[in-house]
Amino acid sequence: MTALHNDGQKAAPAAYREPEGDKRTKGDNGNTEATKNNRPHGARGIAFCGMFTAVAIVMGYIESFIVIPGLLPGMKLGLANCVILFVLMRYGLTSAALVSLVRIIVVNSLFGNMTAAAFSLAGAALSIFVMGLLKKSGRFSTVGMSIAGGVAHNLGQVLVAMLIFDNVGMFCYFPMLIVAGVAAGVFVGILAPVFSSFLLSSLTIFACFTLPFLSLINS
Repeated sequence: MTALHNDGQKAAPAAYREPEGDKRTKGDNGNTEATKNNRPHGARGIAFCGMFTAVAIVMGYIESFIVIPGLLPGMKLGLANCVILFVLMRYGLTSAALVSLVRIIVVNSLFGNMTAAAFSLAGAALSIFVMGLLKKSGRFSTVGMSIAGGVAHNLGQVLVAMLIFDNVGMFCYFPMLIVAGVAAGVFVGILAPVFSSFLLSSLTIFACFTLPFLSLINS
């Protein structure tokens, strides 16, 4: 029954209050809030970035000894990109970009040069940017994002090569690099989800013992 005021008018019904158990927080897309909650902060964030960077460096170094017949010079499977993709999917674009940047700086300081660093930075920047956009859309699988990232990485390197060597004709290599980017993207996209926290912790212990030896070998 609806209560009546003294003047005979019906009182407005009490506002409906949603049960506490039914309240949900919605993000911009399906995994935005989960990514924000997983993103490491403070000292924990620095430790996580260091751990992922160490693993990526060691995996990249191991990959340098893997020779696959038929590949163009400089082509790789992209084992280190498995770590970058894992960080992007679990912790977001900022964390992935930071890990990739530190990895490139350390690797090229130990084993490379400024030219190699320019190629790596251009490819990584364009790759992470493209994968970040696709992740935000929420319409692509991990393998799909990895394929797009692989192609974008090769495109970035071709563009830098055209600028450094002042040779537009180098773009002719891009069709072959598309094929290589797709193949590497499928490989990385399948392997990246395997990187559970337990596996990364185990690889980090290995990386911490391996990095000092890599520095001694290079010196």
